[in-house]
Amino acid sequence: MSQTSRVPFWVVRLRKFAVALLSNRLAAVGVFLLALFVVMATAAPLLTPYTPGSQVSGAFNAPTWITAVKGPAGYSQNIQFASLTVNSSAGLTVSQSNQTAQSVDLQLSSQGQGGTINLAETLLYPYQGAPKNFVGSATLVVSDPQNQSFTVAAFLERVGEKTWVVWDPTVVNGTRLYSPRPEIRSDSLSFNQKFLRDSPFTTAQYFFAPRPATYHYTLQITLPPAITNVHITVSKFSMVLLGNTWGIFGTDDQGHDIFTQLVYGARLSLEVGLIATGIGIGVGLLVGLMAGYLGKVVDEVLMRFTDMLLVIPGLPLLIVLVATVGSNLIYIILYLGFFGWMGFARVVRSQVLSLRERPFIEAAKASGAGTGYITVRHIFPNIVSLTYVSLALSVPAAIVSEAALSFLGLGDPTVVTWGSMLGNAQAAGGASLAWWWIIPPGISIALISLSFILLGYAMDELFNPRLRRRR
Repeated sequence: MSQTSRVPFWVVRLRKFAVALLSNRLAAVGVFLLALFVVMATAAPLLTPYTPGSQVSGAFNAPTWITAVKGPAGYSQNIQFASLTVNSSAGLTVSQSNQTAQSVDLQLSSQGQGGTINLAETLLYPYQGAPKNFVGSATLVVSDPQNQSFTVAAFLERVGEKTWVVWDPTVVNGTRLYSPRPEIRSDSLSFNQKFLRDSPFTTAQYFFAPRPATYHYTLQITLPPAITNVHITVSKFSMVLLGNTWGIFGTDDQGHDIFTQLVYGARLSLEVGLIATGIGIGVGLLVGLMAGYLGKVVDEVLMRFTDMLLVIPGLPLLIVLVATVGSNLIYIILYLGFFGWMGFARVVRSQVLSLRERPFIEAAKASGAGTGYITVRHIFPNIVSLTYVSLALSVPAAIVSEAALSFLGLGDPTVVTWGSMLGNAQAAGGASLAWWWIIPPGISIALISLSFILLGYAMDELFNPRLRRRR
């Protein structure tokens, strides 16, 4: 037996169908767009290291590529101080261990003269715009059973120009944990007032000049004479500058990465479209088959119920249901599925009414075939093309409906979809403040809808011989 003859029949038919579908240019474009979004949805953890709720930078940051359009002046990116070094003055005994980029263990003693230990990190600031915000940190855990006192302070220096005391000299002793008060952060009112009173600027703009410069962030420990065996663990010693540009698509009003929201939103938007459409197609197929083949009272009851649902405006009904029952994403999928079957049911019914009068159906009845057998073996195979076409054309409608609910503030607030991105942008004023927040989800909804519509048209042409002859 040849290798070809062992291939299952359904595999051969599926392969022929795929070849015929992809030979259509509309279908090829639709498959390409759909594959692009499927890859985006499935590979989201590989495409971005963040989660949709991670704060990555400042609020309303423009994309980094904006500097290629408007020039580098006034723009900056996230950057961090690095290269921790430890230096001590003569007369001190300093033993250090477990040093990392932001922490070190120190064992200190003074040989009767006192002196200072400086922990310093350096930054070569390369941008022509000030950062939007900065956050500095330093945590000291002092272990000294003798309760000896010494002083700790922190400084920020623009090398060769100016030095600011960002942590006022503080006396420490005993066994305790110490950190700067007030916190070293430019969005803190108390920290800003310490340096700038009644000024329209922030300390981020004041400290970091909009030009390349070298900075030192220094933690200084000052020991008096005759202090011995003090153990200090310095951790979280760092300063991070948050720029005013970020990533491919910038940030939203909370500093979340819009690209991350876009790729994770693709996953949920596709789930909403496919699952809701699957439910709607299943219900519509069942109702249409029963009404068309059984006829009489069953047909009358089902069609009058269908007509009743058809005259109810869809979006207002969904708004009422979401507002009264709940806005959980599962509920929204069920709403869209169970209220999106009526048009498809009427199309299936009309096709079944035509099929049940065909000679091959009469022959099946004459041979003793039951209703279930005739429906599954003879009716359904002749309307399966309608199912494929309706599936392709109904998915974008479900995605757009979910987006409309989210845009109106009735979506699930615990998840990120393309619709919720548009809704959050509208609520936060992003439509006027951040065009990069509106455009990516809007274009994504349009492209995913276009992909399914192109597939629907292509399958309609493939399954309809009269359309093939006309073209």
